[in-house]
Amino acid sequence: MNQQTDMREDRFDKFVFYACVIDCMFLPYVWFISIPYTLPLLYLWVIRRYHNIAVLKEFKVFAAMFFIMLFSTMLGLITAPQHLYRNLVYLLLFTSMFLYYFLFSYYLRTNASFQLKKILIIFMIFVVALAVIYNLDKALYQEFKLLWNRRSGISINETLYEGYVGYRYAFIWMDANNIAYMMNALLLYLWCNEKTSLLLKVCSVLSLFFILISCMSSGGLVSFIVAMFLYLLIKLQDMFQKKKRKEKFLLHPLDLFLYVALLLSLILILPRIPRFMETSVALEAMERFRNNSGESRFLIWEYILDNVNFFEYILFGRGGVTLINKMEYPPHNGHFYWILAYGFISYLQFMYLVFRKRKGTSFRRYVWIVPIFIGFTINVMLGEIKMMGIVLLLVVCTVVGKNNRADVPITSRDTES
Repeated sequence: MNQQTDMREDRFDKFVFYACVIDCMFLPYVWFISIPYTLPLLYLWVIRRYHNIAVLKEFKVFAAMFFIMLFSTMLGLITAPQHLYRNLVYLLLFTSMFLYYFLFSYYLRTNASFQLKKILIIFMIFVVALAVIYNLDKALYQEFKLLWNRRSGISINETLYEGYVGYRYAFIWMDANNIAYMMNALLLYLWCNEKTSLLLKVCSVLSLFFILISCMSSGGLVSFIVAMFLYLLIKLQDMFQKKKRKEKFLLHPLDLFLYVALLLSLILILPRIPRFMETSVALEAMERFRNNSGESRFLIWEYILDNVNFFEYILFGRGGVTLINKMEYPPHNGHFYWILAYGFISYLQFMYLVFRKRKGTSFRRYVWIVPIFIGFTINVMLGEIKMMGIVLLLVVCTVVGKNNRADVPITSRDTES
């Protein structure tokens, strides 16, 4: 009987895990609120597996952070009751995204067969396919996007963006910058954590370049430059280590085939790049890159530093709708945002759960987090729960990868790092 119960629980774990992964990458949002359809299923999993995850050090940190966030939200209800609904939605989103982390961590530490590489490649193809539609027919792209994310069209009359949904390519998400940061992170993750051929590297970097132009994201371009620089450092380190070990360079027939395939691909693709750079999307993107000096961000941050007494936010914040001088003021900085919303202690807990380098995980394996950190610093990103679900999946796969995977079920000692 116990064995049958365990088998049912294992099947349930597998079903919820794959449902959440597929939902985060490919499925639409709930039409009336930007939450995934699998969120109730995730809550059910947490209830059924609570006794397994409650003993974890990271879950205890999360629980403490949740109570601080809850109290901060209650303070926000007192100081700004007009933002009741949005404060509650932000609390729901920001706490729920960590439940993905505990689901992914629990499942992957007990199941070594999961192959993330294939799913990420399919996801990147999906992103590129929608970007192609965006470049060919913005009206058709707008129909696709509103099918996946109905709320992305709500703010059309509240912005100066021409056509809003079709102005910049944002995938099926709310913010065009988010998919730019995510694609940078995925490229680094694949190159540094998975076996990738030269052909796949070239295809992925060309795809990323295409996405960055479509997104018109200056922050994404900065992340791309940083990502390429970091990868170059990693490859130089590998070269010096091989030279130190006096390893010989061998060219296998498959490598030769890939080099020839790469050469033929470049012959076909490179002549088309100047043509693409003359399209309206590319010209508008380049104009935006030239005009966006980043000065506006620094002015916003300077205003925050001049008008906020951060000592008032050491213990608690004032809820997800950030207010300065009793006026709503988006900080365009994840660090400022979390402190103003939920307090400095909660901010430290958040950084511990998301951005810390885990013990036993090399810098090479964890370097993909840098584009996400850049995005968090200059764009916040937190409102995109599906993106954060993917980020936390990458965190778990980095720590519990082939070289780090535990052979025993998850216990409290696994998260002591």
